[in-house]
Parts: sequence; structure tokens; C-alpha cells
Amino acid sequence: MNTQRILKSLRIKKGLTQDDFADKRNVSRQTYCGYETNPLSCPVDLLFDILEDLDGNIEEFLNALKQFIDYFLK
Repeated sequence: MNTQRILKSLRIKKGLTQDDFADKRNVSRQTYCGYETNPLSCPVDLLFDILEDLDGNIEEFLNALKQFIDYFLK
């Protein structure tokens, strides 16, 4: 699963819209949408907080991120 799908699927599993989650994290919906679309644009500490809030597996996310980076480095 790619990094974008991980954040989106975790958010949906929690029953949250982008607006709901952006409000919870005190950012605009556009900002959160940007994080969900391109997690590399998100500060690392905030990204880990988001994953924790969504009950995400950080190791799974980092593995997906590594695959994403490896793909573009080839």
C-alpha cells in the first residue's frame, strides 16, 4: 500500500472526514489534504502524531515510504 492510501484508509476507518481530522490537528483542511496527498510535505513529528491518532502502524508506513522513495530513485 502506498503512503497516500495508508493515511486516507486509516482516516476513513476511523470515520473521519478530512475536515474532521484537520480540525482535530488544528490545521486547515487544505493543509491536511496536502499531507495526505504527499506525506513527505508533513513535518516528521506531526506525521508520527497523525499516525498515532489514526492508530496507524509506523513501521508499515515507513516501509511504504521506503518503497516509494526507492521507486523514484531507480
